[in-house]
Amino acid sequence: MKTKVIAGLAMALFMAGCAGEPSAPPQPAFYRDLAGGGQLDAASALSIINDYRRANGLGTLIWDAGLAAAAESEAQMHAAADGLLTGGARERQGATGRSIRRSVSGGYHSFADAFSGWRGSPAHDAVLREPQGEAIGIAAVARAGSRHRVYWVVLVRRR
Repeated sequence: MKTKVIAGLAMALFMAGCAGEPSAPPQPAFYRDLAGGGQLDAASALSIINDYRRANGLGTLIWDAGLAAAAESEAQMHAAADGLLTGGARERQGATGRSIRRSVSGGYHSFADAFSGWRGSPAHDAVLREPQGEAIGIAAVARAGSRHRVYWVVLVRRR
């Protein structure tokens, strides 16, 4: 009888231990695979870019919904064309007359990968570290089966 009780208690403790195993922590938003249908976490992206700018002695940027919408529209255009129509970093005039620094890239599946790639490219890094930057909008558009799978556009408006 004692053996059955001990065996029963041991089995109950074993089962409780299995049920109580910790689950894996949630994946940080900046590692999310956007090619698999995830969405860019704008707050996380802005925070990381502003931390980077502060570390380089630059002021912070604010998130601009209008710039983000323009970036989204352009990223959709690149995705629909199945390629980067105008890649790299460029400057153009915005609707307000102020210049906008622009960075276009493709193939990075997560914000972490994109951010790392941008910092490693002098032209893209110059957009992130625009000394006169005041606002930013970023878009990542996924298109399954396309050449780059995820198309990125970063727009930084200058003061």
